[in-house]
Amino acid sequence: MNNPKISVIMSVFNNEDCVGKTIDSILSQTFNRFEFIIIDDCSTDKSLQILKAYAKKDKRIRIAINKKNLGLTKSLNKGLRLARGEYIARQDADDLSLPKRFELQIAFLDNNPDVFLLGTNAFFSYNDKKFIKGTICGVENNKKMLLKNNHMIHSSIMFRNNRKIRYREKFYCAQDYDLYLNLLSEGLNIDNLNTPLVCYGLNFEGISSKKRTIQLFFGTKAEEFYIQRLESGKDQYYEFDPQKEIEIIKKNTNSKKEEFYKVKFAIDLMVYLDKKKAIKLMYNNLKSLPPAYIIQKIMIICLPKKLMKLQKQVRMKYDLF
Repeated sequence: MNNPKISVIMSVFNNEDCVGKTIDSILSQTFNRFEFIIIDDCSTDKSLQILKAYAKKDKRIRIAINKKNLGLTKSLNKGLRLARGEYIARQDADDLSLPKRFELQIAFLDNNPDVFLLGTNAFFSYNDKKFIKGTICGVENNKKMLLKNNHMIHSSIMFRNNRKIRYREKFYCAQDYDLYLNLLSEGLNIDNLNTPLVCYGLNFEGISSKKRTIQLFFGTKAEEFYIQRLESGKDQYYEFDPQKEIEIIKKNTNSKKEEFYKVKFAIDLMVYLDKKKAIKLMYNNLKSLPPAYIIQKIMIICLPKKLMKLQKQVRMKYDLF
C-alpha cells in the first residue's frame, strides 16, 4: 500500500505457536488502509516461514529481518523508521486485536486532535478464560495514574506518527512506560478507550522472578527519570548503565522472591478466575508472605462486590462464559 493511514508494527521472536492467529486478527480489521511491518528478530523456529507465507498472500505485509537478535526495543525502533502511516499501531506477536480496533481508534484520534496516544481496554485471557480488569479513561486521569504505575496495554496503543518518536534503547523492559512518561514530559496527551479491543494473554507462571524484578527495576527507573525531567528539565539517561544494574539484580534474586510472585499470581487468580488453583498455590506458598500483605489481600478477596458486579456485566454483554 502506497499511502497507508496506519503503520502496524510488530516484533516476532520464536512465536510460531501464536503468530498466525495474531496476523489473522490484524488482516481481519474492518479498517483496512494499513501497512503491517513485521520485524523478525532472528527467530530460530518456523516463525519466519509463517511470516513469508502470509506476506505472499497480502501485500500490506512488509517483513524486516534482523541479522542478529536485537531485542524488542531496537526491533520496534527499526519498525518506526520504516513506518509511512499517519498513525502507528503497536501489536505484540502473542496478543490479538479485535476486528473494530483500528476503526474505533482512528475515529477517536481523528476527532480528538489534542490526544497524541490512545490505548484501549482489553480482554485478559488465561487458560481459555477471559476477564476485564477495567482501564483509565480521560487525559487528566491517565496523567495522574501514569505517575504511579504503567496501566497502559502496550499492544493496544495507537499514536500519531511525527517521525520523531522512538523508544529509548537502554530500556530492555518497560520501554513503553518510559515512552509514555517522555510524552507527558513533552506536554502530549494520552487517553484510553474503555471498550476492550485487544485480547491480552497472561503468562504468570512462565515468567521467572528474575525477569519480574528486572521489569520492576526498569519501570522504577522510568519514573525516576520522569521526576528528574520535572525538576531540572533533563534526566540522567545517558549516564545510565542498564547491564550493570541487571547483573546486580540477578545476583540478589532468590527463591523467596520466586515464592512471593507465585502467591501474587494466586491472588490474581482468586480475584478473577480460578479459585481452586489459587487456594492450592496459596497453601503451598503462604509461608513466604509478609503478614501485612496477607491481611491486605485477604480483604480484597473477601470483599470483591464491585468486581463481581463488573464480571457479571461483562459475561452478559460479551457472552464469554
